[in-house]
Amino acid sequence: MARIDVNTTGFQPHLYLTTDTATGDLYDGTLSVTWVTAKDALDVTCLQDITVNNSTGIFSWVDFCSTDMNKITTPADNSISTNMVVDKTVFFGDSTATDPSALFSGVSGLSSDKIYVQWVLVMNGGLDAATVARAGADNEGLWYRGTGFLTSVAPTVSPDSPVWVSPLEIAVTGSMTTGTVAS
Repeated sequence: MARIDVNTTGFQPHLYLTTDTATGDLYDGTLSVTWVTAKDALDVTCLQDITVNNSTGIFSWVDFCSTDMNKITTPADNSISTNMVVDKTVFFGDSTATDPSALFSGVSGLSSDKIYVQWVLVMNGGLDAATVARAGADNEGLWYRGTGFLTSVAPTVSPDSPVWVSPLEIAVTGSMTTGTVAS
């Protein structure tokens, strides 16, 4: 069994966001996503849960030619949903970063300003040298990537919660692709 470890040091999921969505940068031809760290990417860590949703639609109809329901697929509605612990810099942005960039805007700015982003979700590690070195092992360095918009940002806190948390959803535009961090 080749399970995907996420609760070991260095193996937690990372969600990278970048405003660099130029067509030539979406795919570099090597199935690598290591390029994203050089593009002023925002590394959203301290995630509480993550759901990757590929919800293919189904259109159903009946007609007089058959006694059974007919079905055909419609385009999928893809999304990434998570809950994040609010970090000041990640959530509100870094005013010393390049403007415009995901680092400068932060999660809140990317969402409220309706900025189109490219994202990479590494399921069990970052886009660093250690993850790249592990890429040959079973299920290590696996990722999803795509483009879309951030939505559902709503920071909340309660008396029994010592930190602010916020849901975050990426409404994916088009398809999601998958791969392994290239070494």
